[in-house]
This record gives sequence, C-alpha cells and structure tokens, in this order.
Amino acid sequence: MGKDFKSMVTRCIYVGKENDNVRKLKIAAEELKDLRNNVMKRVKMYEDQQKLKRLEKVQVWLRQADVAIKEAEEMLITMMSSSSSNGSSMMSCHKMDKKLCKKLKEVQEIKSRGTFDVVVENSGIGGSMMSSTVDKDDQTVGLEAVSGLVWRCMTVDNTGIIGLYGVEGVGKTTVLTQVNNRLLQHKSNGFDFVIWVFVSKNLNLEKIQDTIREKIGFLDRSWTSKTEEEKAGKIFDILSKRRFALFLDDVWEKVDLVKAGVPPPDGQNRSKIVFTTCSDEVCREMGAQTKIKMEKLPWERAWDLFKKNAGEETVKSHPDITKVAQEVAAKCDGLPLALVTIGRAMASKKTPQEWRDALYILSNSPPNFSAQSKQEALELKENTMDQRFSHLIFSYRSSTYQPRKPGEQAKRALSVEKVPARKPVVKERDINERAEAFIQKFRKQLRLQRF
Repeated sequence: MGKDFKSMVTRCIYVGKENDNVRKLKIAAEELKDLRNNVMKRVKMYEDQQKLKRLEKVQVWLRQADVAIKEAEEMLITMMSSSSSNGSSMMSCHKMDKKLCKKLKEVQEIKSRGTFDVVVENSGIGGSMMSSTVDKDDQTVGLEAVSGLVWRCMTVDNTGIIGLYGVEGVGKTTVLTQVNNRLLQHKSNGFDFVIWVFVSKNLNLEKIQDTIREKIGFLDRSWTSKTEEEKAGKIFDILSKRRFALFLDDVWEKVDLVKAGVPPPDGQNRSKIVFTTCSDEVCREMGAQTKIKMEKLPWERAWDLFKKNAGEETVKSHPDITKVAQEVAAKCDGLPLALVTIGRAMASKKTPQEWRDALYILSNSPPNFSAQSKQEALELKENTMDQRFSHLIFSYRSSTYQPRKPGEQAKRALSVEKVPARKPVVKERDINERAEAFIQKFRKQLRLQRF
C-alpha cells in the first residue's frame, strides 16, 4: 500500500510538472507566433511598397520560427489527447516532459533572436524611388548635364556632401529624382540604403528621423516613446555600419544631420548626402563639398519645351498665335516648371484672343527670380508661383462683394486688376468663370508637378 501510495505521489508530481510545461510551451508558442507575424508584416510592407529585399538572416529566422511553431502546436495536441487517457505510465510521462522542456527551450531561444532593427536591404532594383507626373522628355530637357555631374559625384570618394541650388522651378527636384532612380536601378550600386527625405520649410528633425527609420526598416514598437537623442542613437548605430545615399529635397535652412543620427560621409564609409535648396548660403551651412548651381534654360530649349507641352499644332495653327506664344513662353523665364505648366494649360486655347488674354495675365506683375540670399530665397519660395498667377485670382478678391446690378461684379473685378473697362480682356458675362477655370487648372498642375 505504501509503495502504491509513493508511486501515485510521484506520478502526481510528474503530471503537475507536465501540466506546467504544457502551459509554458503554449504561451511561448503564441508569443513566437505573434512575433513572427509582426516581423513578416514589416518585411512584406517594405517588399511591396519599396521593392526592398529581406535580409538573409531574417529569412532564416522566419523559417525556423515557422517550424518551431508547427512542432510546438503538434506536441500540444498530442499532450491533450494523451491526457485524456488515464493509462499513461509514469515512464511515458517522464519522456513527454523531457520533450516538452526541450521544445520549450527551443521556442524561447528562437523568440529571443526575433528582435531586428533592420529587416530589409536595398535590392538594387527598387527602394524609395521617387516618381514625377511630368513626361520623361520634359524632365530631362536642359537637365542632362547637371544630372550627369551629380552622378559622377556619387561615384567618387572625395565628395561626400553635394548641394544642388538654384531658383524655384529650375529643375532641382527633377535632377535629384533622376539620380535617385538611376542609383536604385543599378543592381550593383554599392549602397546598402538609398533614402529620400522631403524636408520643406518648417524643419522638423523628428519627422526626418521618422522617415529615415522607416526607410532603413527600423520599426521597433518603442520608437514613439524614445527621445530625439535616443532615436538619433538608433539611427547612428545602423547607418554607421552601412553605406548609404541620403537625398534631402527642399532644404530651407541647415539640417543638423549629426543631431538626427546621420554619420558624416567620409572616405571610409563612402556614403553620400545630396540636397536641394534655393540658397547658396544653405549649401555653405550644410558643409557641401561640391556645390552645383542650376541655371535657367536657354531660349531655344525653353521654346522647344513650351511647344512640346502646348502642342506644335496649336502653336502653328495661326500666325498670330505663334507670335504671342513666343511671348508667353518668354514670360516663363526659362523655368521648366512654368514652361510645362503654362504650356499644358494653353494646349486647349485655339484662338489668338485667348492667347492674348494669357499674355496679358502673365505680363501683369512678373516676379523677380534673381534673389539668392537665404532670406530672399525664402520669400521667393513662398511668393514666386502665387505672384506669377496672382492675376488669375482677381475673381477671388471680389468674391465677398455682392453686386446690386448685373455686370457690376465683373466691372469691379476688372477695376481691381486695373483692366480698362472699355476694353475688357474677356467678355464681361463670363469673366469669373474663365478666371476660376484658369486658377483651378494652374493650381492643380502645380500640385501634381514639382521640379
């Protein structure tokens, strides 16, 4: 009786240990499955959206996690079925307990290796590729030489920071996009990360950090709770071990990249930083080793670009249109953005009067594009396009005025823009509709197109 009692107690102990290990294995397997799903979600996001390639070590871990989860689930099912049977011997319980312990350690070990700062790398054929709504031929008119120069700077080791500057609309973003895309299309570009960041006027270092960490595949859940300094440390830890190309578009003032966690390019890491700005002063503040000034298009190329977008057939449809079209193109001041935008807007204008209307509009308060100091560049950036098309907004200026007599609003609108009422540029009855159409057409295209 005492022997049987001792055997029963021993069996109860084994069963208790077994049940405890079953519970632990079930929890560990569920945690590993959640971790596996999160890692896979990160990988798929970058593969689908940015065409990046998962790291080999991540792929190996995912395979190991899948196998471990499957085996753990099968073992748990076996345990459930065996526990329903009362005929299990103490020896079989002991063997099962050993298997449980072994599988539990395996699952826990795989789970401990499932924290990845980076899950993807540049595949050479994808990445954070920027695209433009402007046709390829439009993008490259007059910009081939500058694009080639920037590309050469990307391939030499003695230039780490490259500044691309010039007035708004001259084609800086287009060149930056071309170099970025060309780099990504080269399978053996030599860069582990190709990163594009749109900076803009209101500099926000944390937003820059957030963009960089997304591009390098760092999606730790604790990121949002980290301080700016902690985020910088994480970014630095990753980028300091890799070769990267960082493209910063639309820089208005000095960006403290060291504070953001970006290691300075040097001959050893051979990384590159390329940025665009309106200001030569920003180039100096950013420590650009190579500064490239972008000039406006010469007349011949400007006229070709304008005709391409307005349409050769339209421009040549009437002798008067051809003459006025040249004057309209000249008002674009050699700027690709203006040439493309206005050219396309005029493509549907088939009468000389419509072209003369447009010429009058563009001749009214033309902007000054010669500013180069930082302050002037900031003012230019904010006002250039509004000034160029400010004459299209005359109907808005009078929108709060409620006329008492038919035609009074049109006359008021004309007087605001100092248009002689006796010789209206457009007919009085539809001046507001036509002005509104111009505004919507220009502004829609400006939103879609950035140079």
